[in-house]
Amino acid sequence: MSASKGDSQTKRWEYRGPISTGGTVFSLAISPVPSVPAYWAATSCGVFISRDGGQTWAQSLRGLTTPLLSAIGVAPNGALFAGALDGDLFVSLDFGLTWKAGLVPQELKATVTAVLASPKFSEDGTAFAATDGGGLLATRNSGNSWEDSSFGIGDATILAVAAAPDWSRSETMFAATPDGIFISRNGGRAWRETGFTEAEETVSALAVSPMFDQDQTVFAGTEEGTLYRSRDGGRRWEALQENLGQGPINCLWVAPDFAESRRLVAGVGAEVLISTDAGETWRPAARLPGTILSLTGDGPVLLAGLYDAGVWKSTDGGETWASISTGLAARGFASLASVGGRLYAIGPQEGLWREEASGGPWRRLTGLDAYLPLSGRALHRPDNLLVAGQEHGILRSTDGGETWALVCERQNVQALALAPDGLLAWAGTADGQLLASRDGGQTWQEAGTPAGGQEILSIAVSPAFAHDRTLFLGTHIPGTGNTPARVALWRSRDGGETWQQLTTQTTDARWVDIAMPIGVLDEVASQAVLATGAYCLRPLRRAKDVWISSRVDPKGANVLSVLAIGEIDHGAVLYAATGNGIFASIDSGRTWQPFSEGLGADSFISIIAAGNGQPEALYALSLGGIVWRYALNG
Repeated sequence: MSASKGDSQTKRWEYRGPISTGGTVFSLAISPVPSVPAYWAATSCGVFISRDGGQTWAQSLRGLTTPLLSAIGVAPNGALFAGALDGDLFVSLDFGLTWKAGLVPQELKATVTAVLASPKFSEDGTAFAATDGGGLLATRNSGNSWEDSSFGIGDATILAVAAAPDWSRSETMFAATPDGIFISRNGGRAWRETGFTEAEETVSALAVSPMFDQDQTVFAGTEEGTLYRSRDGGRRWEALQENLGQGPINCLWVAPDFAESRRLVAGVGAEVLISTDAGETWRPAARLPGTILSLTGDGPVLLAGLYDAGVWKSTDGGETWASISTGLAARGFASLASVGGRLYAIGPQEGLWREEASGGPWRRLTGLDAYLPLSGRALHRPDNLLVAGQEHGILRSTDGGETWALVCERQNVQALALAPDGLLAWAGTADGQLLASRDGGQTWQEAGTPAGGQEILSIAVSPAFAHDRTLFLGTHIPGTGNTPARVALWRSRDGGETWQQLTTQTTDARWVDIAMPIGVLDEVASQAVLATGAYCLRPLRRAKDVWISSRVDPKGANVLSVLAIGEIDHGAVLYAATGNGIFASIDSGRTWQPFSEGLGADSFISIIAAGNGQPEALYALSLGGIVWRYALNG
């Protein structure tokens, strides 16, 4: 696919690098197969794989129906299991290159807190998924389907799960719930209480000795910071340490040579603590730059997954640590903007970042941390930037984002727009209220709304607003009874005084991206296009207020951002950022083709054009926060 009708595909997308590496890593796994060395990290941006000891990472999304992963585990033969925040469960039989979703009963779907493969997986095809509200699930057919495996456990919230490493004589497992610790000796088919059920603390981490058949040792860490140990297979427990560190015990790791080294490592808050006497005494080893969410190891090598700080590695059993997050971009950026010749990126929890020079480093702009999460933005003029903090209201900057002032205390603002003159501005809320400003966002007033009770998702202002007075609203209409959920597009031609509903699209999507073509002088507002769900909608201009919907990706990937350059009916090129790459259309959005030469990512969330007067380049943002550039000229 070419950028225009006359081009051949000679140009390629250029990798510009991540806005910021790292991000939150919920879970980690290390390959047990010597011939396939690999690390895997579960993040909210899919799975990341490193095959060179953490020096570089590659994102893996193929086959995942959601990138929001919360757990990952590996079987002795290298089969991988991943669990998601929405309760979906996936298996990979090619070391993470591709994934397949398993069948999970809808009533059992809940956030996956941990996944664990049977030590005899090659024989029994069994793996387990602990969930927050769905109980303990098991697959006994290598991940094709999952079923409840909680018989005997009285709580549907499973906080941690662990297994003895040798199942040749007894298939012993432990599971922690808010009610205590439970044991199964038949591979999770039935459970009974251990002696821990009388404790008044919530267990958040479990670890089993590698020599369990001989020493019967199990460790449990609690949210209150107490470490417990059982040396009789869970019948009796002793409190070894109270207040082990400053915070909950999130994870425990027992060294493979525990019988000789007696080594145990704990992640408590952001601190790594080490014991070399089976938990009797502890010493702090390191403080990492984020809360430690997971620990996994292989001999002297340990990996730690951190909140907001990626993956850290130790090669000496946890004594010293170094970041190995280069190339791992698991950030929650949502969109790009070009403002005054600079690129800006924004995300709900990431805040606002600015590229300091073309192709140069990015810097997080201060002053917004107290207002996170951000839920809307109007980034068009460096002398008047507007963002919305979901819980606080609208913030304004007149110096390119260096300083901010709270100008409107209104919760749930999630759509913002600014007119080209920099004076008129609009804001929309989750409950359908519309606000307006006539002084560039310094003060705000209630405005008439066409969408009372509908969630306002987006607002767009015509580039020729001074002449055509046109605004667009995108709203979400929830489903009721037999009527499915849909989004609606509204138009005002008098600056927001009155509104007309133009079209609706049946979809569960909670976003509408509205774009008007770049480089158009006449009737630009009549050429608006929008993206929602898996569709791009465009006006059929020869028929009044008729809109045509087309699926961009034949596989049905969501379209999160759309861009148009040129007259819609006379040579325009449309671009779409989708969950399956960048697509382009040279026939006004009727048909679409992949536009991916040079891209090294699969999922994209934003696409924009930048240049002085005329668009000179496209910029695309992939899931996790990597920026790509495509030169339109030269």
